[in-house]
Amino acid sequence: MDTKIRITSLSIIALLFFPILSNGQDAKLFVRKDTIYSKVLNETRIIDVYLPPNYFDANDNYPLQIVLGNTSRTQMYYALANYLSQSYQPEHLHELYSIPQSIIVGVGHTNRKNIDNFRKYITTEVIPIISKKYRESHYKTIVGHSVSGELVLHSLLDSDSPFNSFFCSAPANSDFFIKKLRNKEIANNLTTSKRKLFFAAGENDYFNTENRILINKFKELKQKGFSFESTIKPYANHHSVLPMSIIDALFFIYQDWHFTIPEEQTVDATNLLIDHYEKISRKIGFEVQPPEFDFYLLAYLLNIRKAFNEKIKVLKMCKKYYPQAINADAYLARTYYNLGNLQEAKTYNQKALLINTDNEFAKQTKELIDKHR
Repeated sequence: MDTKIRITSLSIIALLFFPILSNGQDAKLFVRKDTIYSKVLNETRIIDVYLPPNYFDANDNYPLQIVLGNTSRTQMYYALANYLSQSYQPEHLHELYSIPQSIIVGVGHTNRKNIDNFRKYITTEVIPIISKKYRESHYKTIVGHSVSGELVLHSLLDSDSPFNSFFCSAPANSDFFIKKLRNKEIANNLTTSKRKLFFAAGENDYFNTENRILINKFKELKQKGFSFESTIKPYANHHSVLPMSIIDALFFIYQDWHFTIPEEQTVDATNLLIDHYEKISRKIGFEVQPPEFDFYLLAYLLNIRKAFNEKIKVLKMCKKYYPQAINADAYLARTYYNLGNLQEAKTYNQKALLINTDNEFAKQTKELIDKHR
């Protein structure tokens, strides 16, 4: 069973910052509830799937974040992640966004009695379903608090874990993991991996003492490929430490993805974007393509700077990566039109309408071109 709730929202980029992105449609944010019969758990489970606002306006693959806990926890996590992933005054901040958009999936609670089975349920049932139904990338994060934080650490130390980044908040059973990290083979496998761990603890949490010892144990590890960061939140108790830590965790998880162009840099902007994602790919160990929407955002910044030749280069590069790019041809057509090149404007606008005959922006450009006949 698959139910779909449509929530219309203003696209911050398309309607506020980047007029040429508007194609006459509001961005659509889809929240889906998928029902799964789990053979591993021998029960029916419901998962919450939160798609990025621009999911249906681009051909991008998105990082996947699995959040353990109840629906309200997933909603809270998604709200902050979604906020940080939206472009905010890019012309002044010279950045596309703080973190990339991602697909966020809430899988519900676990308990200590079924941690191993719940991990297997996530890796062998939930992730394959998400990969089949949605455009998720290979970069995966798992998020858990308390007992679910314990599950995150079990997954971290599992050499076969499909996850790249791990966020545990006030995890239970720290003594178990302190002993595990004394094992040289386990510690060596972790330090030489490309995994990232963000660990949050609270000063007023009843797990505080054990969590602090475990944090120090992780700090003792030599960070070769492995990256570790922790925070101990003042005044935070077991209930408040998670919401107080989410933003810190998201910035750490996606710190390598942050793309900023120099304030005056325009000529090499396209190459800077390509090089940026090549560096990410080398660091995490598999290819990550520049998202289609990143090209549009960069084109917007170049449009403001009146670097029209570089803007054209960006949009043409977008077409190389995404031949069926939903809006690149339409933006190229309008750019050429504004530059007075009606022939190129007509050529690209026709391509845009072949891809999508209902592209309102392309239809508006056609009307402008037709007036010059």
